[in-house]
Amino acid sequence: MLNAVEIERLTGRSEPLSLVDCVLEKNSNELTALTNVTMNEEFFQGHFPGNPVMPGVLIVEALAQGCEVLLDNDRSALKLSQIKKARFREMVKPGDQLTIKVKRKLKDEFIFKTKVYIQDKLVCSAELSFS
Repeated sequence: MLNAVEIERLTGRSEPLSLVDCVLEKNSNELTALTNVTMNEEFFQGHFPGNPVMPGVLIVEALAQGCEVLLDNDRSALKLSQIKKARFREMVKPGDQLTIKVKRKLKDEFIFKTKVYIQDKLVCSAELSFS
């Protein structure tokens, strides 16, 4: 299990762009992590007043950070290069806890199938490629 400080070291991102709070499980091909979404997040101030919703681009960023943690930063030169098949099914609101699931497609490639859940409900899925 990794905490937020260890995750920041691996991804090189700090507040407010560090979006993964902890890693629950990790092996060479899969990762499960958590993100806690609170009303204190800066993006809720303008997205949207009276109906706060986490922007989809930040959900995808959390998925990308999960992929980076799975890679153990051993490939620090890798950057997100492609987002395919991104689907947003539910809105993420303050108070939600996101479960991030990342699975490497093939051992020698940097392509990941990613999903975000709130409890057992699928919120977002995407295929992310790094180069």
